Amino acid sequence: MDKNYSFILTADLEKYTGKWVAIADGKLVASGVDAKRVYNEAKKKHPKEELLLDKVYGKKVLVV
Repeated sequence: MDKNYSFILTADLEKYTGKWVAIADGKLVASGVDAKRVYNEAKKKHPKEELLLDKVYGKKVLVV
């Protein structure tokens, strides 16, 4: 299983409810309310890594 996907499924992200999070190399690297800004911030920090961008809706995981 991909490290980023595995992180999303197992991490406690409750404090990020309502925000977008960017995951790179199995770690949360950026968060905020604007998806584009979060993605751009994460890409600047990790330009060569594959990113996973997800919106946190609460304790339950929604995988689309």
